[in-house]
Amino acid sequence: MKKKLALLPILFALMASCTGYVSSIPDRDVYFKRKFNTVQLSTFGAYLYVTDSGTVPLYAVDRIGFGGLLIYHAQDNVFYAVDLACPKEVTYNVRISPPVYDMCKCETCGEVYDMTFGQGIPTKGIAKEPLRHYTVSFDENDFILITR
Repeated sequence: MKKKLALLPILFALMASCTGYVSSIPDRDVYFKRKFNTVQLSTFGAYLYVTDSGTVPLYAVDRIGFGGLLIYHAQDNVFYAVDLACPKEVTYNVRISPPVYDMCKCETCGEVYDMTFGQGIPTKGIAKEPLRHYTVSFDENDFILITR
């Protein structure tokens, strides 16, 4: 019986690891819906950089996560959305830069995140986790929808 009880913590750890990745970036509501602009996001590396003070207008229903949104057309021809907050800094106003040659940088800690395939993987080892991801979908009317 004691051997079975000793296995319980291991079983709980395995079950928790199956539920998915938990980011250090705090949970915030995410809801961003726009008419998909095929010209603006048509090429690999194209992106929308959405902040509360950015050039993309925000509406009352918009929720842009913790630090803002980066909507990115990656090399695998898939669209990804990540939070702009750096996982190392975990501050809403310390944001990664817009991508340059598929790379985004946090100017505060110096970490560089690879967006080539939309994952936001840290490349220098300063941060220990990738950028926080959100769900991207399209509807039949060519609207792009970003949700948590």
